[in-house]
Amino acid sequence: MKIIYLSLLFLLLAYTTQAQPTGWQTVTNFGTNPGALNMYSYAPSALPANAPLVVVMHGCTQTATQVATQTGWNTMANRHGFYTVYPEQISANNSSLCFNWFEPGDQAKNQGEALSIKQIIDYMRVHYSIDSTRIFVTGLSAGACMGNVMMACYPQLINAGAVMSGVAYKAATSAFTANAALNGYVSNTPAQWGNYVRNENPTYTGAYPKVAVFQGTGDFVVNYNNATEIVKQWTNVHSTDQTADDTVTSFAGNPYVTQKKYTNANNKSVVETYIISTFTHAIALDTGACFMQCGATGNYAYDINFNSTYWAAYFFDILNYGNTITGLTSVTTNQTNVTYSITVHLGSTYLWQTAPTASIMNGQNTNSNVTVDFGTQSGYIQVTETDANGCKIGPIKIWVNVGVTPTAIAQNDTPQATMYYDNYKQSVSVTNLDYNRNNQLLIATIDGRIIMQQRITNNEIYLSNNLTAGVYIMQLQQEDKISTQKITIIK
Repeated sequence: MKIIYLSLLFLLLAYTTQAQPTGWQTVTNFGTNPGALNMYSYAPSALPANAPLVVVMHGCTQTATQVATQTGWNTMANRHGFYTVYPEQISANNSSLCFNWFEPGDQAKNQGEALSIKQIIDYMRVHYSIDSTRIFVTGLSAGACMGNVMMACYPQLINAGAVMSGVAYKAATSAFTANAALNGYVSNTPAQWGNYVRNENPTYTGAYPKVAVFQGTGDFVVNYNNATEIVKQWTNVHSTDQTADDTVTSFAGNPYVTQKKYTNANNKSVVETYIISTFTHAIALDTGACFMQCGATGNYAYDINFNSTYWAAYFFDILNYGNTITGLTSVTTNQTNVTYSITVHLGSTYLWQTAPTASIMNGQNTNSNVTVDFGTQSGYIQVTETDANGCKIGPIKIWVNVGVTPTAIAQNDTPQATMYYDNYKQSVSVTNLDYNRNNQLLIATIDGRIIMQQRITNNEIYLSNNLTAGVYIMQLQQEDKISTQKITIIK
């Protein structure tokens, strides 16, 4: 047994001491590469274990280096702690350097360019510590179209996508039909679009990626109608309708941008659109050094004070704000006088927004004791900070379940983390928990009355001495994931 133990220890040390390269890397031999693509990766230094991965795909006539510089994804990776990887087309495949999203041999699962991109993702997963539940795709134009291909072919691999000036999956199956699709002449019913996606994985029963669509109404390459077709496709895949559940004009203070959200039965956004009035065929940017700014202008990249890279990362939920909201994450229907706070920074101001049917009753524009009266719908409490230099940060958000008591929680909605109650110490130990996320421990009476709730920042939480002997409900909340169990306190 000692020999086996030492051998395993040696292998473990040999693996962990071989640090993987950081910075910008050209990678070869990442698989059989049937699509004959190039691969470039970027790894910030000192990333935590289980970091997200963003796959960024360029448009026609572009290169991986150009799209990395213009979008600013590597800047965001440095700030927020994730990996980026860049598939790149070669002229032998397409003289305009477009990904061949319209070719049957490149848009099908486990074939051509689609398989090459999957192998690029697999390479990153093998060589770096990547969270397999946080892998995302994004791209402009042909890169956006390829993003839809990847989400349709590999829903078990891709968590979400942000497509910018793209077309729906299988809107074209040849170069001839590609032109018709780009010009907005291809339209199908939601069910027809959804079937194209479902037919790639006919036995798949898991979750599908959520999708954000960025589109300019003045786009002369990819007609604005394509945004509508993409919405049809992915709302149908998510079993929801094509009527927006929430519309925000002048989104993020920009009069040219309208955001729409399409939610599922759990009131969670599964498809979002960001329609930019009069905007052309390009990456929308807000360049600069502020928290929400990045990128560089150039061909197909214009500064309009709206940073699509930031809002894609926000949609992916991979931003690290260095600040969190504290307060209840479960309330009863129509509960009142619920307070929320956030750490104050000198010279900053704070703008709060509520979940649907909720209202801010007191404390707007402050950082603490913001009082909220809830209604009947679950949703986010969020706050945008403006610092002393005028730079905005956020919106920082916390999901609040309304009308969901511990005794009514579905047992199949269980996170990977586990919890254990020690009656002798009257403490709760939690294992396998990602402390970068907003994790909450909740204690409630057997009839669902919440009597204790606090954010989890380490692996052991001591319960209040005021708890009397009896049976309680203990609930672990990891953002929108919840698990629950009964505990007995003996005194």
